[in-house]
Amino acid sequence: MAGRTVNVLRSAPALLLAPESWLRTVFVLTGAALALALGIADFTILSLVATAGTPAWATALAGVVLVGGPLLVGLVPAVRQVEGVAVQSLLVAEFPDGPPGAAAGWPQRRRTLGWFLLHVFTGALVVAAVLGLIALAGSWWTVPAALATVLGTLLAGRFLAWLGPALLGPSYAERLQRLEADAARATERNRIAREIHDSVGHALSVVTIQASAARKLIERNPGFAADALATIETASRRAASELDEMLGLLRDETRRPAAPAPGLDSLNGLLTIARSAGLTVDATVPGDLSRLPPPVSQEAYRIVQEGLTNALKYSADGKGPEDEACRCELGRGRNSFGAQITAGRCTGGQVSAEA
Repeated sequence: MAGRTVNVLRSAPALLLAPESWLRTVFVLTGAALALALGIADFTILSLVATAGTPAWATALAGVVLVGGPLLVGLVPAVRQVEGVAVQSLLVAEFPDGPPGAAAGWPQRRRTLGWFLLHVFTGALVVAAVLGLIALAGSWWTVPAALATVLGTLLAGRFLAWLGPALLGPSYAERLQRLEADAARATERNRIAREIHDSVGHALSVVTIQASAARKLIERNPGFAADALATIETASRRAASELDEMLGLLRDETRRPAAPAPGLDSLNGLLTIARSAGLTVDATVPGDLSRLPPPVSQEAYRIVQEGLTNALKYSADGKGPEDEACRCELGRGRNSFGAQITAGRCTGGQVSAEA
């Protein structure tokens, strides 16, 4: 105990000379001003009520209302934001998660009320200490009491600077909720990036092959060249539309997709584009795929798209036999679903999931 007292006395000069200590004193004095204003107003009104011959119970009730009512201002949502600014600017405290905004729910309101009451109560202690100094005026206790009051005010400001971010900042549950929201946002961005890669990559593969074929056959087979250019136009328009939609989602996180991501119900269109690019595709598709869960259907569509893209690259590089078809196999069991794309010895992609 004696060692702690010595440490406090040794740190007193540094505490007195630190610039933030006096800013924190200003914060404590704002609480003292609030406490003093409330005290004067309540004392005046209660004195008037008492002298008017009001019953004792009515006077007591009026006192409870007059004292408790203004203190409940801490439940106002905007008080959290105002106190947060004061904590940052006067108490020189930092909020790791950013400055607090208005209280969004009752848990935050209750913590803000606790902080506001602590702020006013600390100021009330300072007011009481100053009144005690006035009562001790002329006594040899005046100087030690004044020093104790100053040191206590500085220590109170330091304590409030430590406690402010804990009460006004987010709770553990709110931090966890924010982390989960950030993780969901990152997952969504990764999904969008993958869809952009698959969509644009597939379109560029189709455009590359069709442009190469049109350039070689434009004189010998103008009709084929015209069809190739039409395929290029269709693929590029579709890719541009999907790219614009995905970039819009990245720019505005609150925006909802204009249309759901394509699933296996759009498989025929995907196969038609691949065949129009000159790829021979043998597709094995089970009966009704409409009952598949949307995430499984969408993932299978992307796998097929990626596989066809790889097959187009494989054939365009001349690494595979021209007469060898790309095989697209979709299968569904009682409780499972699988998709596999193969082109010669190259496997474009595969997925399996429980349906």
